[in-house]
Amino acid sequence: MISRDYVIKAFSKDESMEALRVYDKFRLASEKDITVFTNSFLPPNIWKYYYGNFNSNTFKVETNGFFQECERRVIAFNNLYEAEYPVVMLLIESNSNFSELNHRDYLGSILSLGIEREKIGDIVIDKNKAYVPVMDDIWTYIYNNLTTIGKTPVTVSVIKKYDDVPIVKFQEIVIIVSSLRIDNFICKLAKISRGKAIDLIETGKVLVDYGKVKSKSQEISKDTRITIRGIGKFIVGDVIGETKSEKQRVIIKKYT
Repeated sequence: MISRDYVIKAFSKDESMEALRVYDKFRLASEKDITVFTNSFLPPNIWKYYYGNFNSNTFKVETNGFFQECERRVIAFNNLYEAEYPVVMLLIESNSNFSELNHRDYLGSILSLGIEREKIGDIVIDKNKAYVPVMDDIWTYIYNNLTTIGKTPVTVSVIKKYDDVPIVKFQEIVIIVSSLRIDNFICKLAKISRGKAIDLIETGKVLVDYGKVKSKSQEISKDTRITIRGIGKFIVGDVIGETKSEKQRVIIKKYT
């Protein structure tokens, strides 16, 4: 079995505590041969690690965030009989025609109730509605207590058919990079010089899969999430060919 020490080495000091809590879930599922879910939504650097290192022919690891291309996900260990995830999808609807709520409004109001961020998945907004997956141990509290967002009255209900959930919207672009190093991506995505890109990386303003960048030469692969504070969030897609100068064309999905 993979040891705790092995796991700790894969994460920074700030990330290791959360990663070890997940390790305890994995170990319980493995030793007792039972299905165990994490009790929180995890960022990509953690769920990708467990899926990539613990999933095998003899032990099943799955993740679910309930939206296409979602970032935050719940991990299921050893869910051989496909038990339902301990998640409830809430629909929060604005009852005002005169105010337009954004992602920050919805998230801020939920957190102001005393809810921890990791108990909430990605929030998708469609017109005057917000679709919010939450862990099933806190959904009734939100349902009973969230009545306004700012000065806007809202109604909270439960969605039982996920077919009604909208698709996350992206703007798709193609960038050209000389290599798949993180500093090259930052130059293109933020439209800045290499020197300024390195400054952003070294000052902690760039996150890769929600984790700190290890070095400016860190290699980036498909499905990596890049966050540039003050600029936006991006998902790296396929490399679709090379230019005559042997630079690589890469598809990028930008969150809108």
